[in-house]
Amino acid sequence: MDQNEHTILFDAERCIGCVACSVACPTRAIRVRHSLARLKPELCIDCGACVEACAYEAARARTSSPSDLQRFRYRVAIPSLTLYAQFGRDVHPAQVLDALTRLGFESAYDLSWMSETLGQATDAWLTESRGPWPKISVTCPAIVRLIQIRYPELLPNLIPLESGRELAAKMLRRRLTAEHGLAPEDIGIFFVTPCTAIMNSILAPVGLDRSHFDGAFALNELYGPLLKAIKQGGPGDPDARISARGVMWALAGGMTAGMRNANTMTVHGMRDVQFVFDRIEAGKFQSVDFIEAWSCPDGCVSGGLTMEGRYAAQRAIQHLVKRLGEQDHPVKEEKVRAMLREHFFDLEEEIRARESRSAARDLREAIAWKKERAALLARLPRKDCAACGAPDCATLADDILRGEASLDDCVFLRIARLEGRGESEERKR
Repeated sequence: MDQNEHTILFDAERCIGCVACSVACPTRAIRVRHSLARLKPELCIDCGACVEACAYEAARARTSSPSDLQRFRYRVAIPSLTLYAQFGRDVHPAQVLDALTRLGFESAYDLSWMSETLGQATDAWLTESRGPWPKISVTCPAIVRLIQIRYPELLPNLIPLESGRELAAKMLRRRLTAEHGLAPEDIGIFFVTPCTAIMNSILAPVGLDRSHFDGAFALNELYGPLLKAIKQGGPGDPDARISARGVMWALAGGMTAGMRNANTMTVHGMRDVQFVFDRIEAGKFQSVDFIEAWSCPDGCVSGGLTMEGRYAAQRAIQHLVKRLGEQDHPVKEEKVRAMLREHFFDLEEEIRARESRSAARDLREAIAWKKERAALLARLPRKDCAACGAPDCATLADDILRGEASLDDCVFLRIARLEGRGESEERKR
């Protein structure tokens, strides 16, 4: 699978070269050249920060279209738990699942029970695991890709268990194949995603040969039709059981809230995540068993493809959890441990570092590069204005060393040079 294939698209007709996306990108993967934003695919983690930062809708998400459904005889939707928080406090998840079946899906599958099951599996896995510590969740694909690019030394810290959504799709395809007598390829399983990162994890999965999903629809694109279907529909399946612990996974901290292990930590928002990861590399937090990490500021409820505001969505999830109350039929620990022994939760492949173009190939070149970089930075104004198209002066220096830019790209140096020429000509007169 091509790990440089991405779900972030730039519309050249809408882009005005304002550099907002370049500044917002946490991995410095965007440059603005000739008034157009351009992606450096080896650095992009598909977090969607550029999509949220763009005021002109020039950056957008690549998702599935209704025509993709026609390729399958039986179509299933698995919505993100965040979808339950988009329609106010009085709409039950059963109504949302029922509404999805009115939009072209034969059935809709709730993710909450698989989320609770994975939480217990993580608990059990931690009890038998050895270092390095702390272990880091893989639920947020933007976090996994960030580690692949910027923190490859932390790859052994990642928990090698599949995400709940992939596990749900895997199990569901097996079940539907047996129940309906269909070939696996006749069943189309689609995710309703709150972010671009999950869409990319389906297009170019990490730790899997291929995703168990066949595509994903953006939550904000389905919101209008779903709202109409909910208003026209009934109460949904009265026997539908939703896991309160599983629903909490829509929020940052929801994963660890349902775990038995209390020696955990939750970090959310890219700036705080990088702060913590920098310190893990420096040897900090080794006394922590598990870190739940999210690229979005409040977890999936604040994903870039949602409709409801993050604070209202948090309230809706918290209200739903109280409404659901304690479960009469919790996930059985012995069943989870049996599934662990059968390797049901295991990733198929080792997660490896992603190759990115380096300015140096060996230690000698690295030392020379460091000196040259320092010399370039001494010449640059260090205003980090992004007018050159790179997000800051340090990134411009790196681009110059790679032969992808020049000092002339710096507006301040150009102005200084023109002023110098003007003064020189004035003296000649």
